[in-house]
Amino acid sequence: MRNPSKKSYRHDPTRKTLRLEYGPHVRFLPAALAAELTGVSVKTVYKWIAGTHPIDARTRQVLYTRALGLLPDERWTRWHIDENGRLTAPNGWTFHPDELLGLSYLKQLNGALQADVARLTVENRMLREALDHAQANRWPGNVVAFPTGTKKPGLSRAKGPQVP
Repeated sequence: MRNPSKKSYRHDPTRKTLRLEYGPHVRFLPAALAAELTGVSVKTVYKWIAGTHPIDARTRQVLYTRALGLLPDERWTRWHIDENGRLTAPNGWTFHPDELLGLSYLKQLNGALQADVARLTVENRMLREALDHAQANRWPGNVVAFPTGTKKPGLSRAKGPQVP
């Protein structure tokens, strides 16, 4: 089966086309293309165009997916597949199917990284508490730290006392 081209989506008033509409997405499919996409006869498509026979729900969903590129589940609202076969997100980002295969690997790596961060956070908290406890017990209350001395002018260790 061939992919519908952009030319097949244009409305041509001289030809009978099937108008396929879902929200802001509108496509005009020639009867032969609509028949090929859904697996029905061209005569059935002409009955849909004339309005004598309604399109059943499954066939309509196939047309939405194959011609409009929309995905059939509620969770995929506002996602679609463009003419190049790329999955397009609501924010405009596009993905090729091969790119999506790496997402599960990235998710596993992210889970492992979050577990390491949680473990290191607990270890860091325990070490800080131990350090605070050690610093609090470092100097007993009855011991005063020895004051540091200051150099007197004129004394040098290397040369001894200097004579003026």
